[in-house]
Amino acid sequence: MLKNQVDITGELIIDAEGAEEVKTKKVFVNGSDAKDTKGSADSKVSDPGPSSNSSGGTYTESEDSASDVEGSEDKLAHPFPTTASNYFKPNKDYQRASENWQSLLSVWKTSAAVKKNTGFSDNTDDNFCSNLYHTKRKALKLKNYHDNARSMRDIGKFLAQPIVLFNTHRTLWEDIVEEMITKLSREKPELNLPIKKAMKSVISKDADYSIPECVQGIVQTQHGPITEQSFIVVIGNTNAVEENQVAMCVLEQPFNFGNGAEEVRFICLVLSPKKAKQTKTGIQVARTYATLLSDDRLRHNLLNLKSSEEFAHEFEMECHRMHKEHEKRQRVLAAIEVSKLKETGPKKKSWIPGREIVNDIKRRGKHYISDYTKDVKDCTSIQKIISTTLFLFFSLLLPSIAFGVLDSYYTDGRIDAKNVIVSQALAGLLWALFSGQHLVVIRTTIPVVIYTKIIYLISKNWAEDGSFFYTFYAMTGLTSSVFLVIYGLTGLSKIMAYCSRSTEEIVGLFISIAFVVDSVKFILKEFDLHYYSCFTVNESMNITKRAADLASGTECDQTKPILSLLLLLITVYVGVVIFNFKYSPYLNANKRVMVADYALVVAVAVGTVLGSYVFRHIDLGKFYVNEERPMFKVITFENPSSGAVLAAIALGCIMSILFFMENCISASIVNNPSNKLKKGHAYHHDMVVVGLINAVMSVFGLPFVHGSLPHSPLHVRALADIEEHIDNGNLTEKIVYVRETRLTTLISHILIGVSVLAVPYPLNMIPIPVLYGLFIFLAVTSLGDFQLWERLVLIFTEQSLYPPIHYVRKVPQKSIHCFTFLQIVQLVVLCIISFAGSAYLKMFFPFAIIALMPIRERILPALISERHLHWLDGEH
Repeated sequence: MLKNQVDITGELIIDAEGAEEVKTKKVFVNGSDAKDTKGSADSKVSDPGPSSNSSGGTYTESEDSASDVEGSEDKLAHPFPTTASNYFKPNKDYQRASENWQSLLSVWKTSAAVKKNTGFSDNTDDNFCSNLYHTKRKALKLKNYHDNARSMRDIGKFLAQPIVLFNTHRTLWEDIVEEMITKLSREKPELNLPIKKAMKSVISKDADYSIPECVQGIVQTQHGPITEQSFIVVIGNTNAVEENQVAMCVLEQPFNFGNGAEEVRFICLVLSPKKAKQTKTGIQVARTYATLLSDDRLRHNLLNLKSSEEFAHEFEMECHRMHKEHEKRQRVLAAIEVSKLKETGPKKKSWIPGREIVNDIKRRGKHYISDYTKDVKDCTSIQKIISTTLFLFFSLLLPSIAFGVLDSYYTDGRIDAKNVIVSQALAGLLWALFSGQHLVVIRTTIPVVIYTKIIYLISKNWAEDGSFFYTFYAMTGLTSSVFLVIYGLTGLSKIMAYCSRSTEEIVGLFISIAFVVDSVKFILKEFDLHYYSCFTVNESMNITKRAADLASGTECDQTKPILSLLLLLITVYVGVVIFNFKYSPYLNANKRVMVADYALVVAVAVGTVLGSYVFRHIDLGKFYVNEERPMFKVITFENPSSGAVLAAIALGCIMSILFFMENCISASIVNNPSNKLKKGHAYHHDMVVVGLINAVMSVFGLPFVHGSLPHSPLHVRALADIEEHIDNGNLTEKIVYVRETRLTTLISHILIGVSVLAVPYPLNMIPIPVLYGLFIFLAVTSLGDFQLWERLVLIFTEQSLYPPIHYVRKVPQKSIHCFTFLQIVQLVVLCIISFAGSAYLKMFFPFAIIALMPIRERILPALISERHLHWLDGEH
């Protein structure tokens, strides 16, 4: 017999079993039914049988359902018996129902014939949805549980007997729910909890949708509001419980529950009685726990726990912390209100030199001990510290060697690679011990190398042999140090309030371009010396090989530039592939991140093995050091002339502006709110520390240092726990927690200091092309942090494929491209000044950086509306 068969419209349900009189018509939509009870003969169609899902509108066929028209024709031809005495006496309702049945059968046969002739599938549901689903989203405010007695009692009740599952390996939602409810029933036997009945309240099989009711968080990001996917609070209303019951689960790996919940790590299950007071309903309890789980630090601290007691303790401690922060905010707001009431007129604070430095020391001093001790308690943090230490070691040591090669070339060997390594080690140790914001990475940079070249050229005006270089170098460095200390004492760093994201990204992208330009220059120079110069074209256009002893003095080895290019590209490729491994589907999230953390180390190791062992018969060039110069040489001032002193003061002032801007921009990017740092900034204190460190460098004739890009933001990301979310096909990353430890900076620079003993051997085994490959690797891996690069790519992207990021939805396309074009113009100007042939033109590079701020504040608002600039150049 045909049972619960859906007709070709997907709406009417026909029951031909038993030939009972039909009196009701039902149309199921989203788990609800609409009954037609008028009693008209046209609406009398039977109720669905017991095999249909009355709560969800999902219908199934029984085993004896007709699979095709031919096989079921006999069953359908006589749905009602002709012998009325066996069932019931024919009447008008019977005749009309029979006529309807015959009409339906005719339609069925006709559709089957059409399908047979046209080759259509026998599945009549192919062109229709299997079901309808009703979705409703409602915004809820975060629960102010601090002042809510009911919420505090709910939390206290849960902490008294926490029901928590740790690191479950289940992969199905039904299994996870069953395990949670089973644990709840086992831990609280007094409930007499019927597991199956409780499970039905939180598992819906309608349209294969597993979670009927839940609460999630909404996060405001640079791509607009997205769903917080790391936790979900599931609500089950059931008569199986008499009061609210809560259980939690911490998943070993992120679980995919479907759209908007692809990366769930925390599940909170709330079982609530169907009849409860308004303050005790499941939604109110869910709001309380959703508010708690929306705190990034709480989720981070709960991830690595192994027992319910640890969970309860950490949960309680975090609740107290959040409560104290709430009270502190309330006191601050109250103080502001009181001050506004008492304020009768504008009050000006008296200016005191050094006040900001004292405030920085007070802000950071209380965290000094925790900078060494806090983040060494779990395996994940220890692994992060080790990988970040190695990252800093290689990313600072290898560029130091490359910059040392350039310094040696520009100063005729008076500053070489060994001096740069010693400078990096000594400055880094001092910075790790005495700085405020130690996550900023200080090092010598390309602009410092350029200024060293300028100092050497100017010093020749007083001594052609360059003997006056060290004296002039020390005077210039000490002058710049004095200016930096003055900047710190006067609080000049406050002008960084006018340094927007646009300025930061232009400078950051310029540094990346500078890395690439230096690497390209190296490769072009190699080809020019060892490839193109080995051939000449005579009058008859015949190519002949040059002699090895030409005036250039270079040996014609055409394999050297080709191998140099190959090693550079291999270093970049290996590093980028391993760095992007964290985005692959292989292994689990923690192992992928661990592999990606060692991308730079592996890339350098691969390049070194290939260059020094596989192709050891090819000389790729090594760096050399001046063994005669001592490691530390105290500079003596040899009665400089007044002209030299004035020149040193002028050059030191210009150089101090460069150090000031570079250090402040690096610190501004590190202290960005998106990095979730908790210990505060120290702009003014750090400026004084940089000045004093450079004074030490000047006395010993070592290269100058300052805060740098892209190492500083990369240092923060290396120490961070990052959550990845997929929203509408767009991958977004959010920093959850950063380990603000000094150990990485301290240990890495101790290793750099020890590596001085390895100069020149075995450090000179690292091929020079690998060093320049490292430059490009750092440049490429930093591009993802620049919105400017993202918008530059949009220019060449089809408009329909634009990602759903916030400025695409809020700003017209014309304004987006206009803003991008204006930034590119500013970037090009910086590149022209920096890469120009004249060394003296490069002296004005710091002023070009300063000019970026008034351009952003005065010129851009005249071309683009403030509202659009807010979305394009807001906080990140």
